[in-house]
Amino acid sequence: MIRNPILKKELVLGARTIKLPVALMIYSGIMVGAAMGILNTAVNLTGSYYGNVLDNYNSLTTSFTLLAVMQLVMICVIVPILTAGSIAGERERQTLDIMLTAPISSFSIVMGKLWSAIFNVFLFIICSLPAMSICFLYGGMKWNYLGIFLVCMLCIAFFDGAIGVWCSARFRKTIVAVIMTMVIELVFYIGTLVAFVCVYVYRYEQLVSVRFNGVVDVGPLPLILLLNPAVGFCDTIFAACTGTRIVDSMLSGGFFGSIKMSDFISKLIPYWNWISFGVTILLGLYFVMIATSRVNSVNRKEKHVKAKEKKKEKKRKKQE
Repeated sequence: MIRNPILKKELVLGARTIKLPVALMIYSGIMVGAAMGILNTAVNLTGSYYGNVLDNYNSLTTSFTLLAVMQLVMICVIVPILTAGSIAGERERQTLDIMLTAPISSFSIVMGKLWSAIFNVFLFIICSLPAMSICFLYGGMKWNYLGIFLVCMLCIAFFDGAIGVWCSARFRKTIVAVIMTMVIELVFYIGTLVAFVCVYVYRYEQLVSVRFNGVVDVGPLPLILLLNPAVGFCDTIFAACTGTRIVDSMLSGGFFGSIKMSDFISKLIPYWNWISFGVTILLGLYFVMIATSRVNSVNRKEKHVKAKEKKKEKKRKKQE
């Protein structure tokens, strides 16, 4: 991986600018401030007169999950900014032609841009670990939670980065690529949930208008949640830290009432997080492949244009 010349170039150029250190400092400050605020609220609840002391103490251990979800949202915003200008920026600086003429495959170009963004995201995640570790001061948590969190975030960073690289190869302007990357992310992260809730409400109203039996049949619709990396992430983090399965609550009568599911979907629930991240990685690889094909098509066009220019030059020389 480190032999990729595009990756080397991006890492060297990134290390020479002050933007990355400043961004890391701001990101770390936001995470530390959020961690201190959440823990301060949890401590106040624990020392309050009202409520069960054990329940209030559990709020200290759930602070880790809140910080993890907060960091997920921040990474989903940062990754498009890092990746959407990877190829579109080269086109705007008129350096894409030089890159395409180098003896490098289109796949190496795409993966070099993607891995450089993932490395930067990895730095953001590493800088946030001290803030995440503050939650361990009160006990009741295991250190393997950090490992689970790190693996989940890297999978999501790969997925979001692949979308950003494809949009960067597809659209000529960086700003357009950033906007389209965020739109596609919204489709996966929010659109799937909206579709699930809309179908549930529609089926529920049908039952109420005819005869309500307390069970809503949504058919194979829960499978659409496998396309949502946030559901798999929350299911993994909450299951590890609190023992609560988000998917089980959503599909077995917690959030939306009683939902009728097929036996096939019921068997998937215990392995939902693993299947979800497998689908996430496959989708990321799909976006990488179509980004590679897009760069290939641009490369062919550039070669075709250059061949035409050479023919014109030869004709001019003959005429002279």
